[in-house]
Amino acid sequence: MQRPGRKWFFGIIGVALGYIILTGLSVHFGPKSHVATRVENMEWVATGRSWVDRSLCRWFELCGTHHMIFRSGWTWQKAAYGIPPMLPDFKPFWDSGEEDPEKWSQEEKTLREIPDYVFDYAPYVHLFSGELFWPSDLGEHLAHTTPRLNYTVIGGTEHDRNLRNLQELNDIEKGEHSRFVYLQSDDNVEENPSWLTSDHNIPSAPSPRYDVDPDASWPHEDDRERPEQPAEQTVITDQSFKIPDFRTSELTPSTNGRCGGNSGFTCKGSKGGQCCSIHGWCGKSDVYCDTYCDPLHGNCNDLLHPPPATPKPDLRRRGLEDYKPPSRQHTFGKSNAPAILVVVDKGNGTIDAFWFFFYSFNQGQKVFNIRFGNHVGDWEHTLVRFHHGKPESVFFSEHDFGDAYAWHAVEKYLPNPDGSDTMLGTFSNDTIEAVAKRPVVYSAFGSHAMYATPGLHPYVLPWGLLHDQTDRGPLWDPALNVKSFVYDYQNHTVRASTFNPHAPTGWFDYAGHWGDKYYPLSDPRQYRFAGQYHYVNGPTGPKFKRLGREEVCQGRGICHIRHWLGGQKAKRLRPVDGGEEGGLPGGNTTDDAPQ
Repeated sequence: MQRPGRKWFFGIIGVALGYIILTGLSVHFGPKSHVATRVENMEWVATGRSWVDRSLCRWFELCGTHHMIFRSGWTWQKAAYGIPPMLPDFKPFWDSGEEDPEKWSQEEKTLREIPDYVFDYAPYVHLFSGELFWPSDLGEHLAHTTPRLNYTVIGGTEHDRNLRNLQELNDIEKGEHSRFVYLQSDDNVEENPSWLTSDHNIPSAPSPRYDVDPDASWPHEDDRERPEQPAEQTVITDQSFKIPDFRTSELTPSTNGRCGGNSGFTCKGSKGGQCCSIHGWCGKSDVYCDTYCDPLHGNCNDLLHPPPATPKPDLRRRGLEDYKPPSRQHTFGKSNAPAILVVVDKGNGTIDAFWFFFYSFNQGQKVFNIRFGNHVGDWEHTLVRFHHGKPESVFFSEHDFGDAYAWHAVEKYLPNPDGSDTMLGTFSNDTIEAVAKRPVVYSAFGSHAMYATPGLHPYVLPWGLLHDQTDRGPLWDPALNVKSFVYDYQNHTVRASTFNPHAPTGWFDYAGHWGDKYYPLSDPRQYRFAGQYHYVNGPTGPKFKRLGREEVCQGRGICHIRHWLGGQKAKRLRPVDGGEEGGLPGGNTTDDAPQ
């Protein structure tokens, strides 16, 4: 008799195979797609190198199976002959606009102004602690790509594109207003060139400080109980989740229980427990190791195999009822890659602040160890909607067309009054809710999809086979390095704001793709199963993310605004008083005509 575990295993495999077969049959007997799409698909299948591969692809949607098995063809060493051509200096790109602010009328200046409250309520972004592809600069991305019409290089544009004139590609003959124009990477992306991983843009960490007495007695009373010897923790062991060394090189094991922020201490090797909570204390229970865990200063639970639930002590700090935020500015969290802020006035007192985040590469997710949905170029965004100057709701560009929340429901951060550069959050501390302003966003590992909570986020497939993962990794403060613009959605015009009057706008009007066209079947890096590609098209830019939307949601239809943070244990928070195309796994959600 088979063991239950084996039955489950073979059951899941059977469902997966059935799904693949049914999907393949639906390609031939289901509703027909657009004629141009079918023609392009036939041309793509025809690039297969063997009759067997082409036949399996046409009838069973098993395309490029040998590419998946024999991965040695994914990378290759290019022979260098002579001196490579000089790349343009991308840094001046952001000051290359041709506008002269001295000639602006008062009316023109007013159109370009961004209200201060937009920055007061700017989001913080937690990048995943084991991220491999970090925030990127548009200029640097452009310097390492070449415009192509489908797969053909557009002559005369190899080293002549910049952020000021990129929109000229919209007029390329047969490009159909850049529908078939792609910014093709000059390098083999499987070799992970530095501009693609962008680890030089990881947000800056707090400077370690050691003014906490390591021999001080362990904090207790209202903060926590004196710990026993730490129990063995279940931690993430996937080597791809390794925390960058720059975060831990100067940290020493905590002897008094303090950790996180700029304390200079880690809980790894500490007698108080191996996990560091976001409140800056070491511990071993799930309240330290799960939702509130800081993965940069200690171990965290493996979310795929969580330990048994334990009682949760109250970690909230007391005496903050009359706390006023400090006036000093925190410098940690700044990235060399600028965030893009696009402000849209919808009239009747409604202002939408779109915070866009660009990455040079999106790593797709794995299903049964098969990865789908890789693509060069990745645009994600969070939208904060204001009504008469007060935040009303927040939209997160997660999978399945994103999620919208009422303002009072989302977690917000406030710098710790003890000056330790740790953050206090409303998700776990009601006493600071009235003064905390800036919402917290979590960027998923690889896909960079944006969520309102840390943890696992299943989507599309049953049993959580396909999921995003977020945690409280490096904190990115996009307000410290931002390029801001004002968009008139009725006339489809964009203006650089008064904060950066010399910023170019041609890149914004570019209607093509910010990455490679999905590779042909003949490319050793490409395969397709059940209609899902290993590499998909790069996305279009912010102008095509429904900036003129009436509802806060990005998708069409009814917009459901949630008043609580989800999960198996959905938690409703009390209100404050007064207050990338086709849906492919790992791909983009919605690309639309500008509006």
